[in-house]
Amino acid sequence: MKQQKLTHAGCIVFQVKGKRKSYLVVSSSTGKHWILPKGHIEKGETPRKAALRELREETGVVGKIIQTGLTQSYSMKDENVVVQYYIVRFTKTTKADENRALRWESQKKALEILSFDEAKKALRESVKLIRSAA
Repeated sequence: MKQQKLTHAGCIVFQVKGKRKSYLVVSSSTGKHWILPKGHIEKGETPRKAALRELREETGVVGKIIQTGLTQSYSMKDENVVVQYYIVRFTKTTKADENRALRWESQKKALEILSFDEAKKALRESVKLIRSAA
């Protein structure tokens, strides 16, 4: 199968407090959905840089990529989307460019509130990778 050109990059962000891991979910730009941070890869930008840029712009969260996650493709409106997710460990917060709601949730709660099946699948697969890396 021919490799599709990546159009988007996103992050599965986690933080550890004590023995508990929590995962970042963010409101969509319309505020109607809960999603994972992601966005378009700009011309001349690597997918890794795009993922971290989108994370900071949308949420004000800064993190370190620890592993490449799932690649997904689907159609959204009239656009064919190919997104590369990265697993990111939270390091700090800064000022966000966008005014979105953020929630840090357990895996179970994050899976309950994420609006789209693609996002739920990306989170489930990433949790497996995080466990195997730990």
